[in-house]
Amino acid sequence: MTWQIKIQGQVQGVGFRPLVWREALRRNLKGSVANGLQGLVINLNANEAQALDFQHYILENKPGTARITGHSIQPISALFFDNFTIETSDSEGLPLLLLTPDVALCEACRTDIQDAQNRRFRYAFTTCTVCGPRYSILTGVPYDRPLTTMQAFKMCPQCQTEYDNPDHRRYFAQTNSCADCGIQMRVFDSAAKAFIVQKSASDLELILNAWQAGAIVAIKGIGGYLLTCDATNVRAIETLRKRKNRPSKPFALMYPDLQGLRADAKVSEQAKHQLQSSAAPIVLLEVLEKPKSGLNLTGIAPGLHKIGAMLPNAPLFELLLQDFGKPIVATSGNLSN
Repeated sequence: MTWQIKIQGQVQGVGFRPLVWREALRRNLKGSVANGLQGLVINLNANEAQALDFQHYILENKPGTARITGHSIQPISALFFDNFTIETSDSEGLPLLLLTPDVALCEACRTDIQDAQNRRFRYAFTTCTVCGPRYSILTGVPYDRPLTTMQAFKMCPQCQTEYDNPDHRRYFAQTNSCADCGIQMRVFDSAAKAFIVQKSASDLELILNAWQAGAIVAIKGIGGYLLTCDATNVRAIETLRKRKNRPSKPFALMYPDLQGLRADAKVSEQAKHQLQSSAAPIVLLEVLEKPKSGLNLTGIAPGLHKIGAMLPNAPLFELLLQDFGKPIVATSGNLSN
């Protein structure tokens, strides 16, 4: 007998299909799973008890960034399967989806970019099935690589092997790439001329040097540009306020890590949970009487005793902030007002 399970909500780009595939194989079940405009669709050859138990397991063990708004299970006309497969996404019908937001760098990818033995060591655009850009790179639905801006990047043999390997955490990771086949970074000066990287300098070093010199650097992150500068540099912050036409509104800050943030502000357990969540939001925190970083509080949040702080949400910022070792102003590149 064939059963069809449908799951609606934020279920695409979160690692749902690999989860279903692995569990079906563990149970020796045959069928298929696919993304569609209505959500996730699972077809399963099983008896009623097996199908209901499978549905219960999937709902109870959903990926961490998934949000389920509805689900159903029903018998359908018999289909025959030789094994369990991930099928080509169905683009027919009207969309009934929650688009997956961009997801902050996960701990596994953070480890990858910090491990000198890993092939993604210091690769600033490292992602996997559970982290990286989603909404910001969509060109259509359902969420598959051909309908994202990653479509233009052909995976190298090693990345393709990861993508095709069900036991790898980058199985069906639509953003999968590495330094050999992925996104290249460029640094431009104010005249929009690309810098020529010197023998001993990297793109990241150019940014670090600019911060150290009190310059403002616009960085294209996930979902838009951030205007950044050294949060301890009085002149840099004054210049940024003039250019943004923003005389007093507080600036958001980005810290290298939780330890550095706790040296400047009070961080409760609830705040810690939010800061380290997949959303990586800006959190309001009470500043300590003497911030150890040398934070220019008067310039950042005039007349206030709180700061809006966040931790790096993308590998590019993780690498930059770890190298810089102190907080930066990280404010929107949008025009003021």
